[in-house]
Amino acid sequence: MAQAAVAMLPRFAAWRVAAWMLLLLAAFGGVQYLRYGDWPYLAGTLVVIVVCAGSILRQPWARQALRVVALLLVLWVLASGGLMFAQWDQFAQARAHALAQPRPEILLLVIEQARRSYLLGLLLKAMLVPLLLWLAWQLGQPAVRAQFVARQ
Repeated sequence: MAQAAVAMLPRFAAWRVAAWMLLLLAAFGGVQYLRYGDWPYLAGTLVVIVVCAGSILRQPWARQALRVVALLLVLWVLASGGLMFAQWDQFAQARAHALAQPRPEILLLVIEQARRSYLLGLLLKAMLVPLLLWLAWQLGQPAVRAQFVARQ
């Protein structure tokens, strides 16, 4: 009897951890988009949240939807990261402009803090690309596909 109960327990699934992480990031982004009134991004974020929640609950419709969402997010991350990287030289320009001011210390501190935040955003985007690609790949594997069964 104890062995049957152990066999019924769901196994650890790394793809579910990735789906939870994506859900939490989307929720955080949704709060930011709601706060600043960015309605198109908020709508997209709500779609990501629903699809992630559906996949965490192993709803059959959500597996393929999350694969598509993950691949679309990879494209969005690459595009927005590329745009961010293209603007990287603006920090050098801002620093040069600040040094021309009579008391540049505070401006330089603000510019450095902004540069660090920007770099952190770029690093996060760089880490998201392989994670999202891995998630899309995992959701296509037969062992994971078998976990998405219609409930009665």
